Amino acid sequence: MAPPPPGPDVLLVPRHPFTGEPWRPTDGTAPVVPLDIGVWAHLAVPGETSPIPATGALPEGVLRDDYPLPFHPRRPFLPHGRAFAHTLARLPAAREPWLRAHYDSHRGPY
Repeated sequence: MAPPPPGPDVLLVPRHPFTGEPWRPTDGTAPVVPLDIGVWAHLAVPGETSPIPATGALPEGVLRDDYPLPFHPRRPFLPHGRAFAHTLARLPAAREPWLRAHYDSHRGPY
């Protein structure tokens, strides 16, 4: 029997739209990085426009028009260069050639 795959190093989690509290995983083993629910929804479920599920039913002939506009970034989501390089520098896997190339490209002259 194969061992279970390793858990994630970091979890990207949404913040509650009303309270602002980050979602907490049940096991609580990995550190969490809270994101705005709109950014998280764009990464987790592309194409979904409503971060808050509707409850109940609308009367016959009534159309919903209260969805926020979908997030359309002008360019792909990129991490902050120095923060990304600092995080990679602390990982043992950063010495591997495939990850070292990413580290070198984001390190820059700081």
